[in-house]
Amino acid sequence: MSTPDIAMPPKATLGIFGGTFDPIHNGHLILARALRDTFVLPEVRLIPTGLPPHRPVPPVSPQQRFDWVKQALAGESGLTADDREVRRDGYCYTVDTLAELQQALPDTLLVWLIGADSFHHLTTWQRWTDLLEAGHMVIAARPGYDWTKLSEELTRVLQSREVPAQTDALGKGRISILPTPLMPFSATDLREKLARGEDINGLTPVAEAIRQSGLYLT
Repeated sequence: MSTPDIAMPPKATLGIFGGTFDPIHNGHLILARALRDTFVLPEVRLIPTGLPPHRPVPPVSPQQRFDWVKQALAGESGLTADDREVRRDGYCYTVDTLAELQQALPDTLLVWLIGADSFHHLTTWQRWTDLLEAGHMVIAARPGYDWTKLSEELTRVLQSREVPAQTDALGKGRISILPTPLMPFSATDLREKLARGEDINGLTPVAEAIRQSGLYLT
C-alpha cells in the first residue's frame, strides 16, 4: 500500500464530527471520544446538520437535535456542540462547513470524521475532490465492514492517501481508519425502540429528554 510521506504533526488541530444525530446516542459519543483520544485532539466539535442533502429531512427540528447533542456532551472533556449548520439556510454541505471553519481557523488542521457507509458514496457528495484536501479524513467503519464494496476510484483514493491512525501521521489530504469499533446499534434502532415504547436508558445519555419530547412515538 502506498502512503504519503510522514511529516511532523501540525501545531493546532480540531476534530469535526458532523451528522444528523437523530437522535444522539452512546455510539456517537464513543466515536467522538475515540477521535479525540486516538489523535490527541484538544477539541472535537459535533455539528448536527440542518437540511441534509443526501437523506430525507429528519422529522425532528435541527434546533431540537442540537439541544440534545449539547445536553449529551455536558461534562465531556474536549467535546463541544456547534450549531453553525442549524443556523444555515438551505442544504448543508460538508465541504462548505469545513471551508467556513478553515477560514475562521487558518492555522488549524481539521481532522474530520466520516462513516464508512458515507465514504462509500463520497463521489456523490458536493465537490468531493475538494473534500479530500479539506483536512485529514478519518473513516469510522462498523464492525465487519466490507471494504471490497468500494468502487475502484475510491479504492485508489484510499490506497494512495491512507496513513496510520496516529498523531504524527496527521496532515491535509491524508486518510486514516479509526481503529475503535462502533457499538452495534444505530439511531434507526433507537427510534424504533422509542416507537415501540421500549427502554432506551442504556443507549443514550438524553433518554429522558427524548422520551418527554414525544417526538419518536409514531
